[in-house]
Amino acid sequence: MTERPAIDTADSEADTADKDAGAGPDKGTGPDAGAGAGASTGTRTGTVTADADADADAGSRPGTGGGRPAVDPRGWTLPRTVSLGDLGPFAEPISEHNGQAVAVRPLTNHPGWLAKLYRPDLPREDARRLDLLISAPDTLPEADRTALYAGTCWPAARITGPGNPAVGCVIPVAPDQYRSELRRGTFSERRFVEIDWLAKSDESIHGVGLPRPGFAGRLAACRRLGELAAILERLGLVYSDWSFSNAFWSPDRRSVYLIDVDGCQPDKMPDIHQPNWADPLTPPGTDADEYTDRYRIGLLVAKCLTGQRDAHAFHTVAASPWQNQPAVCDVLLDMLLATDRERRPSAAQLVQALNGGPYLRAVPRPTRSALPALPPSPRPLPQPQGVTPAGKEEPESAFARALRESAKPTVTRQKPAITPNGGWILVLVVAALLLVLIAANH
Repeated sequence: MTERPAIDTADSEADTADKDAGAGPDKGTGPDAGAGAGASTGTRTGTVTADADADADAGSRPGTGGGRPAVDPRGWTLPRTVSLGDLGPFAEPISEHNGQAVAVRPLTNHPGWLAKLYRPDLPREDARRLDLLISAPDTLPEADRTALYAGTCWPAARITGPGNPAVGCVIPVAPDQYRSELRRGTFSERRFVEIDWLAKSDESIHGVGLPRPGFAGRLAACRRLGELAAILERLGLVYSDWSFSNAFWSPDRRSVYLIDVDGCQPDKMPDIHQPNWADPLTPPGTDADEYTDRYRIGLLVAKCLTGQRDAHAFHTVAASPWQNQPAVCDVLLDMLLATDRERRPSAAQLVQALNGGPYLRAVPRPTRSALPALPPSPRPLPQPQGVTPAGKEEPESAFARALRESAKPTVTRQKPAITPNGGWILVLVVAALLLVLIAANH
């Protein structure tokens, strides 16, 4: 493995090492402009480490020494460490009590930016980690830095408060390009489009008013996901939270936007459990690491590329239907099914395959577990009695015939009512018959 070059983590204040913070972040708000530049596939260029060299020149990068304003291409003009008072008034929250954030509030004096405020009961040891994240893009090549800022809500500053060095962080507002009008019947709503939609068929996507992505649109979005994953991996950061709910998708621009990135940690972090995203080779209760991330980004790409959500995605990938991306099948299957988690391909290898390149790997090839079983087919609807599914009549059994006969209603015939006049006529007729019989005997 390539040695990780440590980056400078000097704080804007001299007593950084003594600062503690509670910074377990939650879901960031919103997406940003498309994930433009492609991530490179080389070795790591600037890994975030918690034990950075204290002798590094803190003043060599803008925004890291003496509280100087950070040079941020997104337009953030304040230092990377700010107090609540520096930010001015907050607008009404756009999100509250979501995960580890107590609120996300727009900054009235800084349009386009949000304050993500953490719960006060979180561990007070994350100020340094937040500073590492905020300064990490400085270590990247320009193309990767542009892609990271464009495709994530990367934190721009750490917010401090009385007695708390990590009240929260400043993140960008999601650009409007990630909102679309979604229709359901006569009801419609303009909202952010979660990447969850790509795990559905083109017909389902079109059914809510979004354009059909087709394979080209799916491939473009998966490339952006892979590029962001590769950048995080080269920085030595673990995200752990790859899932449908943590990325937005722009059908028109075919771009994606990753949220919740202020929760990234160097090397490993507590595994964030989400249903249907559990890594079978990361035991419950253990930390997530880069190999956990490789499984989850592979699973997300497999589902978005195939438009399927269950085991069918694995089987479709195994069928290798992509002639112009011949290596994608093997890369994804090794990410998902390799029995040795450390033999899972990197995100950079996934990007190379999605771009039509080869899959370069060590020999022997990693062994794989079996494909997951497909879900059972839905049961056919009950057919009417005596009719086969093809619509042809079949002979009726004796039991069925008896059951049908017993179910018939019993009909009782009523006798006609006898009127008074009808009674006298009957008496006269009987009397006449008796007279005839008596006369005949005499």
